[in-house]
Amino acid sequence: MQHFNVTQLNPETVTVGEIVAANYNAAGIFRRYGLDFCCGGGITLEKACSERNIYLDEIVNELRGLEKAPSSDNENYRAWEADYLIEHIIHTHHRFVRRKTEEISAYAGKVAKVHGGRYPENVEIYQKFMSLSVELMEHLEDEEKTVFPLISRIAQRRKKGENVTVEEIANLKDELKKMEDDHEGAGGLIAEIRELSHNFTPPQDACATFKILYQNLEGFEQDLHKHVHLENNILFKKAEELIA
Repeated sequence: MQHFNVTQLNPETVTVGEIVAANYNAAGIFRRYGLDFCCGGGITLEKACSERNIYLDEIVNELRGLEKAPSSDNENYRAWEADYLIEHIIHTHHRFVRRKTEEISAYAGKVAKVHGGRYPENVEIYQKFMSLSVELMEHLEDEEKTVFPLISRIAQRRKKGENVTVEEIANLKDELKKMEDDHEGAGGLIAEIRELSHNFTPPQDACATFKILYQNLEGFEQDLHKHVHLENNILFKKAEELIA
């Protein structure tokens, strides 16, 4: 993992997404403070803290501690070539989404049916998760059939010193914008689910299925955040450099 010297970063210019791209351990810190590092990762650290009424020095002090954390070359995502990163996203995060959406939908439906009368927020959680599932399935198909092949094709041409057509550049710009808009929509839905579930905290009298649902939703959110981060802040930035 690529580390950074926090004392050399300017909070007025460095973005939240850039910090996480340099060291993914920062994601845990931002998550605890409620800072969006994936869809909202394009704003500066100073602005992010200001919007959430968080003391900037507190964040910087915690980030400084990451400099002592052990490194891992396996997570130096920015050093990976676009094709390798695409394969990782598909086989890790796309596979996770496809596997977990059906499972979580079943749990959410059961909890909504059995406990929706006493805890009506779970009916809305079920509805929102079903909407999120539909959106994500369509999104994954778009990426795998259109966006990722286009990025790979352009990357290979650049590597060979071949020209990229104006049409391909325009298409990729349009597709990246569409994917980022999709990410924002998905991030908004999972944020609403978090709020409805009281930060994925089940009531004291919750049954096992109730607890399992909330645990799965929290895990799904964490994976989605990393998934979107890898695309918005790393892969798509590589793609933009290819057509700059």
